[in-house]
Amino acid sequence: MRTANSNQGQSSFPDINEINEYIKEYLRYSNYSNTLECFEAEIKSKQVSNKMLNKQQVIKQTGDDVPRIFQLLKSDNIKSKREINLEKDQKQFNKKYQQILQAGRQIFSVSINLLQLLHSLKETAKNENLSETLENYKIQLGKYHKVIINEGKPEGTELITEQVMHEHKNKLFKNYQDKNVDGMIEVLLSLRVNALQIAPELRKNLVYELIRNDVFNIEATEKFDFVVHLLDINNQSLRHAISSLISVISSTLRGVEYLTYNGNMIIIEKIIKILKEQENGSVTQRFCLAILQKASIKDIVIPTFVYNEMIQWIINLIQKSINTKIHVFCLDFASATLANIIHTPYTLQYLQNQPRFAYQIMEQLLKFIKDQIQVSVLMHILICLSYLSKENFAKQMEECRFIDRISEFVEYYSVINTENEAAEIDKKTVLDLCAHMFHPKDTSLDNSETLELNELKTEDRIREYENEQGELIFECFQDEVS
Repeated sequence: MRTANSNQGQSSFPDINEINEYIKEYLRYSNYSNTLECFEAEIKSKQVSNKMLNKQQVIKQTGDDVPRIFQLLKSDNIKSKREINLEKDQKQFNKKYQQILQAGRQIFSVSINLLQLLHSLKETAKNENLSETLENYKIQLGKYHKVIINEGKPEGTELITEQVMHEHKNKLFKNYQDKNVDGMIEVLLSLRVNALQIAPELRKNLVYELIRNDVFNIEATEKFDFVVHLLDINNQSLRHAISSLISVISSTLRGVEYLTYNGNMIIIEKIIKILKEQENGSVTQRFCLAILQKASIKDIVIPTFVYNEMIQWIINLIQKSINTKIHVFCLDFASATLANIIHTPYTLQYLQNQPRFAYQIMEQLLKFIKDQIQVSVLMHILICLSYLSKENFAKQMEECRFIDRISEFVEYYSVINTENEAAEIDKKTVLDLCAHMFHPKDTSLDNSETLELNELKTEDRIREYENEQGELIFECFQDEVS
């Protein structure tokens, strides 16, 4: 019986008008147009309204069973403790968000004052290049300002026009011919600002437009001379500008194919070279790792990674992070890249032919899982180890005590204390990952060969995902300016 409960919870019942709106919404959705018209007509009638109000009184006075929709909507109104805490957190985030916007407005105020000061200097210097530089700064500042006044919501609902794209490309080539490094930086950053400003659902199409317009003149010449010369210029600001734009282009599989046109890996090689020259955790290093991680989805790129010793470099970076603070983005993307490298048939075959190297990698990765490393990196390392836990590496597994050490890790990790709900979820994910990847499999029903034949290739799955999703994330870091 619900009599007592209905009287007790009456105050939490939703408003009659709210229930009517739910019903009308359902009727519209189901295309019950005639029923909807009749229902709306009855609602407008005072007689029906009075009847409904009387029914409410009967519920209160007699305690009759209420319609199920009342109970359903009543239960929707009951908030859990977690939902209440989330609402509190949301209010705090909104407050901080407004503070950040206010700080942004103040920064723009200072920037505008500095531009005015530079204008006064321009009049004295009478320098044409300074005048053009100031105009470009104004344009870029204006674009960032639009993001601030729109409270962070991208206001771009259209792609860069064909004319603007051609202007940028022509300016980039002219500045390159004139050896004007500052001019090249401004054009590259302007293209990237446009990319960051545009609405997320249009970003994929923007990347396709950059490729279609052959922004680096790769397809027109079937050469990489222009972009290689840009990457060879030893200027940190230019390297930041060019690597950040290449990262935008590499955000889609088609972009990676453009950067490796005709199977030429020269851009990948240059990016690896720049990566290794950077200070660990620097902004440019982050963009280089972003490019390489996105490029690692193509198997054709992997031999270049192996030949240029990216496996050793990534393992050394993770090793350094145990005692030295390294940006979380670098560790996350580097370890993800390592997983992509080891996963490929090329690398597994290479490691089979280099048994000592395979042992060293396995031993080092097994050491990492007991160190204090961030969860995302730990997951990537476990994935790498799962790729190496094959019969072809049985000797190395025995030498490393692979099974015992994985078991010891699971035992240790299952009893670690977690500080909050998020940490508990991470812990469960890691343990589930271990159970899935390292649990002995029943081979009597093994149909892996059949699955392998029917499974889409990695690149096809990514292409399919891109077609369905449409939204891309372009990297942007708070400390880029400095």
